[in-house]
Amino acid sequence: MPLFVYPLLIFALVQIIKLIIETIHGRFSWNHLFSNGGMPSSHSAFITSAATVIALAEGIGSPLFVLACAVALIVVWDSFTIRYQLGFHGLIINRLVKELPDMREYKYPLLSERLGHKLGEVIVGVIIGIGVTLLLLG
Repeated sequence: MPLFVYPLLIFALVQIIKLIIETIHGRFSWNHLFSNGGMPSSHSAFITSAATVIALAEGIGSPLFVLACAVALIVVWDSFTIRYQLGFHGLIINRLVKELPDMREYKYPLLSERLGHKLGEVIVGVIIGIGVTLLLLG
């Protein structure tokens, strides 16, 4: 199997895990297969899986692995800082819009409230990304 398939499989696996977790918590929706946020982080799993594939194929001393680690750090950091805050802002703005009179409220679209991750969700995504990749290729 081509190496690029492994991170894609792990991304799909994590989205399915996310759907199962949401269902257990009574929040089933097919949209969770394609949504951001929630436990675990599929972005973190995907990018750390890709970095792990590169480490196994090229070695940890390769410039390509250094680049993969840099990109992974940016993606992971972004998911639990900037994107998490954007989701929180969406929540607050949506609450403010709902307080407007009905004739003004409809003018504003609802913002997404689930864009980023809590630190634990990112850590679990990283563990799945590295761990499952090592199990499959190691």
